[in-house]
Amino acid sequence: MFNVNDPHQFFQAEDDNGVIISRWTMDKCKRKDGEVWVMNHFFINPNMNKDQVLAEEMRTAMFIAQESNLPIWPLDPQVIDYFGEHPEFAKIWYHRPVIQ
Repeated sequence: MFNVNDPHQFFQAEDDNGVIISRWTMDKCKRKDGEVWVMNHFFINPNMNKDQVLAEEMRTAMFIAQESNLPIWPLDPQVIDYFGEHPEFAKIWYHRPVIQ
């Protein structure tokens, strides 16, 4: 498992044969307006179902944000798209783009 107080979060999922399904990290970062989680590159094995993998892993990201009471700043385009497609992530999305 993980410790939400650890400023560096690392996640890797593998299948039964040890093949990587996904790998991603988040780092706690101090900004002028407070601390945030910066979600870095999110790797998904191209042989896997991207939507299914993201749905599974984003539950963990949401849990970390809620437990630490800190927003997430996603940098990876596929995670940004996921946040945009799932309104429940709006409340934890740091630097959410404003659409006019």
